Amino acid sequence: MLNVNEVLLYYRRPEIQKAMVAGAVGKEVAVKYGESGFGKRPDTLSFPNDVWELAKQGATSFHASEEVWTNPLSLDVGLRRQELDALRKGWDLVLDIDCPSWPISKLTAWLLVKSLQEHQLSSISIKFSGNKGFHIGVPFESFPSTFQGKPTAQLFPEAPRKIAAYLVDYLSKKHIAFKDNKLVFGKTHSLSFDKLMEATGKAEQELLKKACRRCAKPIPASTAAKTEFVCASCEVSMAVDNDPSFFQCPSCSRLMEKMSSAASLCPCGSNEYDTVFNHTAVFEVDTILISPRHLYRSVYSLHEKSGLASIPFDPSAILSFKKDSAAPAGVVPGAYVFLDRSTAHPGEAGMLLSMAYDYALAKEQANPARPAAGSGAVVSEKEFEQFQQAAPVELFPPCMHNILKGLQDGKKRGLFLLVNFLSSVGWDPDKIEAFLHEWNKKNPEPLREVIIQGKMRYQRQLHKSMLPPNCDNQMYYVGIGVCAPDGLCAKIKNPVQYVRRKMYYLQHPDGGKKAKQELTPEEKAVREQEKQKRKEFRESVKKAKESGAQVESVEGQPALP
Repeated sequence: MLNVNEVLLYYRRPEIQKAMVAGAVGKEVAVKYGESGFGKRPDTLSFPNDVWELAKQGATSFHASEEVWTNPLSLDVGLRRQELDALRKGWDLVLDIDCPSWPISKLTAWLLVKSLQEHQLSSISIKFSGNKGFHIGVPFESFPSTFQGKPTAQLFPEAPRKIAAYLVDYLSKKHIAFKDNKLVFGKTHSLSFDKLMEATGKAEQELLKKACRRCAKPIPASTAAKTEFVCASCEVSMAVDNDPSFFQCPSCSRLMEKMSSAASLCPCGSNEYDTVFNHTAVFEVDTILISPRHLYRSVYSLHEKSGLASIPFDPSAILSFKKDSAAPAGVVPGAYVFLDRSTAHPGEAGMLLSMAYDYALAKEQANPARPAAGSGAVVSEKEFEQFQQAAPVELFPPCMHNILKGLQDGKKRGLFLLVNFLSSVGWDPDKIEAFLHEWNKKNPEPLREVIIQGKMRYQRQLHKSMLPPNCDNQMYYVGIGVCAPDGLCAKIKNPVQYVRRKMYYLQHPDGGKKAKQELTPEEKAVREQEKQKRKEFRESVKKAKESGAQVESVEGQPALP
């Protein structure tokens, strides 16, 4: 707990004041006065002496916005999205580690930093939150100025939210494994399952889950496969849990005949699964922080509950960090700066941003009940059965041919479209990657090879193909200037449908009319009679609605009142 004298002594130190003001440039600042709560908003820290004056008035901690503003004092709760976008100069990526135990919090922070480094980021900083976790930061200057045709400054809060979700998924798949009743982190650290349950306070069924071996989707823990058995003697049928080799008839005690599965574990029809670690039960990045005008504890601010300071430190020393190094009396601002803008390399976070958006779109497309914004009508999955062999380039739609000529702008969006399209028309990952490297040479300013490699690495991890966005998605086809529809484009909703239609027309040059011409005269007469009856029924329905009279049923159709 904080002592008033300790608070005053700490915030009176000039080096603490200077470091806090340096970290608040362009930020909205909110001041907390112990149990009395927060003071007025918006507020700022402009001069070192402001910290001391507020401390004398009872300030115990200071909190800063993730967003960077042209004028923080112009903010107001009644501002609309467009007005906030106009005031926002940028936003810093601040990941708040939210884990149930201190050891797991340290491991999560370590893996997040490792994951960011694997996405070619160098300007990564970290600070102790002051109590149980950490804040990991990437300055806005590391991001490209525009992304997908929009100023990156306007992509808040959706962009950092997508990045947070993508990174958690990335590290859980690449750096966390459940082996031999242990949780293995980054191949070098492990935690026994018993200790994990003790540290988290969670039961086994919360920490482990079933994942379908065929489609990789989670299977509810309560779901059990059922196999149907039929008795040849008394014709009794039974649906039995799991998949026993034999089953005895409850009526006549004879062995029953095993039939096909009546219900599978997974909707895809598979009964095979793997037991995997449920990372969402333990590892979580707090996305509540990533919202308009939300605040995080300022650098070097004290924490009311722990009495410790929120100090930055060396990212490579996460696993050896000790809380007592944040005791106020021993805190000395040093070489490590949280969100150090002087070390940022402009655009280095572009790959991370692109991968996060790809991941978010793939998740939206994987759920047909929730189509991606602007994607138009959802195309039935039945229309996209797996191609038996790779479709030739000659069958590709105009938009894909235009991408293959090379792009001046929108190359990352073009890369996303090509990967999803090619994987959906039967191309294997190795062939796609080789094809992409050749395509990249046609771009006036080629993408870095590491971007293509990163995209393909993620594609291989999916173990399945994802459809490209539908044709009416303006952000992609029109946005990068490749939409040039021909006569066939008007009949399709997705580029993959274009290939299927062309393949059908090649196999049926007459458009399928030959089958109709081969009908016998008798068959044609019957078909015409049925057509005439349907027409008469529709007309009678129309008259009934107009007059209110009852209509007699036709060919089994119910009469209308």
